[in-house]
Amino acid sequence: MEAKVLSATAPFADWVRALDELLSPVLRQKILARIVPTREEIGRQNQVTSSLVEALGRRAKAMGLQYSFIEPQGSTGRKQTQLRGAADIDLFVGLRPGDYSDILALQTKERHQSLDDLLNRLVETWFTPAAKDLRATNVRKTYSQHPFLSLVMKGLDVDIIGCFDIPANELANTGPVTAVDRTVHHTRYIVANLNDRMREDVRILKSFVRTSHAYGDIAALGKMGFTGYSLELAVIMTGGLDSAIAAIRDLNEAPLDPMQRSIDTLHAIAQFKDDYVFIIDPTDMRRNVASSFTRRSCLWLSRRINELIEKAQGGKRDLMEFFIERPIPVEPLPERAASHALAFEFVSDESVHYTVLRDKLYRIAAKIESELEREKNGERRFGKVLTEVYFEGTRFSLGILVERPEIPAMYPRRGPSTSLDGPCVEFRNAHPDAYEKDGHLWVDEQRQWTSASDLSRAIIEEHRVRGLEPSSSLTDVSRRVLYILSTYVMPLETEFSLENEEEFKRANAKPSQ
Repeated sequence: MEAKVLSATAPFADWVRALDELLSPVLRQKILARIVPTREEIGRQNQVTSSLVEALGRRAKAMGLQYSFIEPQGSTGRKQTQLRGAADIDLFVGLRPGDYSDILALQTKERHQSLDDLLNRLVETWFTPAAKDLRATNVRKTYSQHPFLSLVMKGLDVDIIGCFDIPANELANTGPVTAVDRTVHHTRYIVANLNDRMREDVRILKSFVRTSHAYGDIAALGKMGFTGYSLELAVIMTGGLDSAIAAIRDLNEAPLDPMQRSIDTLHAIAQFKDDYVFIIDPTDMRRNVASSFTRRSCLWLSRRINELIEKAQGGKRDLMEFFIERPIPVEPLPERAASHALAFEFVSDESVHYTVLRDKLYRIAAKIESELEREKNGERRFGKVLTEVYFEGTRFSLGILVERPEIPAMYPRRGPSTSLDGPCVEFRNAHPDAYEKDGHLWVDEQRQWTSASDLSRAIIEEHRVRGLEPSSSLTDVSRRVLYILSTYVMPLETEFSLENEEEFKRANAKPSQ
């Protein structure tokens, strides 16, 4: 499928011109010299891929198994958009749907379980023995939507993933069997539409997004940042790096859509109504590649683009810091934020895929926000709360910033309006010590929780996550999640403030009678 380059829209036309001046040929080459994989690195990736393809093929032949293909997908496959030192290998084994028609004919719930059983069996009897034939290390079955195999070979992380080989037209009409069935079609589209210059553009754009800590499922802000496929599409659909960066900056106003629909038109479509930004999949126009992107990640990346442009226009020419990834700092929080910060750290036993663990921690974080902000009767509790989840390797941390870490044991709860005779009688019968103020009845209530830390810990204990164990100590992972909250997230969440002491005193004070 040939890509259609979208016309530049007014909102980012000026930004395109600014970026043309920003990335001079010298700067562009300096960036590429740091981020393009070395020949040795690419050679090692190719060697590992070839060895595994051959080993899987031999095992399949010995077992009498049929398949459509065994191919590397992702950036290290045919696309070749990987970055130096930041690439793993996704090896896809394409199954023929006709060989499993009995499973595919089942109802959704039964089919999912049968697919789990099938892929579990293939991992155990096919993928694992093939990997062990090559003396791969850290070979383990991992779970996402369905089981797959993870391993390490020659220092490279490898995932061997089963999928179904579904023709593009059938995929567009009936959808995939598994979540990864579209991947091979994405690869074919990107390969068909990227030239060498655009491949460089993709690498520079990926490096910028990674340096901004807004990349894919390892984004530091929000559950999901910009994926590699979305960035490849942005370059293809806008024609190059400069216009892609400009388009991403204004993505919440101007969607990237081959059909050039407005954001209002897209939001009117049922499955898109809750999506924050849009990059429509050219291989399936009914799918928004950006549907999972978190608002916080999008806002942060737009902010980073603004900072990049401002520094360039201000005459600062050494802009490498925006394109070369560095670790998130672990420096202490500002004094005013430190007393409002909480962190809870966990260690994964690696039995569950990191994205599953991440998603469960985000659900717990959402519950903590809700419980900390309001009492069960709706009255204010600890005030505004910000949470974030961050992980490195097997270490996960849930960070919290809370306006009031400690609150009084008693608080005034408002009752019915004094103009309502019946409800007032009932309220006074239930609360003999009720008093009147500002046209309402009030009563002083005893809080169950006065410490944000204690309540958060209780919620975490109540919702234990399989595959995660609480850590008895905090590491740099927790220090980084708190840095993310105080330095990256707080400027985006304008309703959150640590300066509302007087407001809280008023909210928790007993009304004068």
